[in-house]
Amino acid sequence: MRRPYFYRQPDKASVLVLCLWIVMILSILGLGLTGLVFQEIKFASAYQRLILSLPVAKAALKTVFLERQNDLTPAYDTLTELSRPVKGILCGNNSYQYYFADLAASGQDEVVDESALLNINLAPAEMLEKLPGLNDELAKNIVDSGLRPFKSINEVLLVEGITAENFVLFKDMVTIYGIGKVNLNTASKPVLLALGMDEELADAILRFRKEHKIEPPKDSPVTEPEYGISNLSTLSADLAEFISLGLRQEQSLLGLFTWLDVKSEYLRLNIIPRFGGPSGVHYSITIHPATNKVLAWREH
Repeated sequence: MRRPYFYRQPDKASVLVLCLWIVMILSILGLGLTGLVFQEIKFASAYQRLILSLPVAKAALKTVFLERQNDLTPAYDTLTELSRPVKGILCGNNSYQYYFADLAASGQDEVVDESALLNINLAPAEMLEKLPGLNDELAKNIVDSGLRPFKSINEVLLVEGITAENFVLFKDMVTIYGIGKVNLNTASKPVLLALGMDEELADAILRFRKEHKIEPPKDSPVTEPEYGISNLSTLSADLAEFISLGLRQEQSLLGLFTWLDVKSEYLRLNIIPRFGGPSGVHYSITIHPATNKVLAWREH
């Protein structure tokens, strides 16, 4: 049978192009659906961690308050004690890890402990002017500011003469919490210098707290000895055995005792919830264990 004259046999190249277009469209749709599914999975996972993180952090916080009340070394807090990670296990695969200080940005073995900082609401201008980024004029502006006592460290940026450039140099060395006492076990060298110590005395304090062994209590679960300063009243005598101090340095140290402590009254608590493998939201919380108060709560 003869085909009508108007009938044309399909062009093979056209059919191939059409098939390729169909395959490409289906591939695009498939990739879109796959991406959407992955986004949903990621969102569900992140949402689950976010929802679970807060209850776990609150449970850890209650445990921390209880453990601080039963602290086996209530007279002192060393750098090792505050930066030692502690793990707690909850039901299922849920757990948490906490420690009481941030690692210093310098990468050294110093930590950023809330009580290792200079209280910018209480420190006199003579101390503040020794901090990096400040001088006598700026320190006086801070002390005389109508915003003092500051409710946030960032409010210092509103003080006349304080710029973002010099603020960033000292902001991690000051706090708005506490009664003004600085923990000698965790204070950095710039803070010790700001208190009024000379270079030699500050270096001696830093070396002494690294090398002076403190035997743990008999009923302590920690078997390794700690290093630091356990008693402020015997510090001068202990230092005299460690390094030869001049009379002026001894008098300087004694004169600073009203600003010094060997315990951290206010703590920067870090809590990291975990759910099996992945970790949840990282919380940085400023607390006052003596009254079980939470003063600041930040999420990372």
